[in-house]
Amino acid sequence: MVRSGPDGAEPDPSDHLAQAGEQAQSGWEQTISDMRRMAADRADSGYEVLTIAAGDTTPKPPSAGETDEWGLSYIIPSNYADDFTDVYERATFEETGVYQADSTGFAFIVTECLDHDEEIALFIAGTYQLQFAAPLVRTAMDRGRMYTHVKKLDGTNLGTIEHDDPEAFFPHPERIYAYEM
Repeated sequence: MVRSGPDGAEPDPSDHLAQAGEQAQSGWEQTISDMRRMAADRADSGYEVLTIAAGDTTPKPPSAGETDEWGLSYIIPSNYADDFTDVYERATFEETGVYQADSTGFAFIVTECLDHDEEIALFIAGTYQLQFAAPLVRTAMDRGRMYTHVKKLDGTNLGTIEHDDPEAFFPHPERIYAYEM
């Protein structure tokens, strides 16, 4: 079946791509705004807060790459590397909150990592394409855990945080499987 526009004209594919791009941009802006509000609430409660908007987020299954590392891999701007390393070395993140939405095939996610004893809250925001997430989702659900990897652009691993509840990241795995190619 050929989809046609008004008067039988074929739609311009660039119109669809432009609309999807605008929706993704709007979703990302909302994600950053939400992260900042959540961080402000934690700061008002006395927590030291670090917020980072990842430049790239990859849902990485164990079969991808040269290592068996898996989880969400975040590439952060280099000007946040020292701040992240400082917080990471001082904190023992025992609680995780995951806030997310999806739109037009993209997941928008904020992961909150908490150390209540040290009163440290780390927020990492990212976005990724759902079509690439199914192998990671299967791994996380099968193994009953999830990982957050924070890296610099050159691949330097700044830290890895283990999470014991993959369902917080993927509450409806069947929705992600539907995007599988």
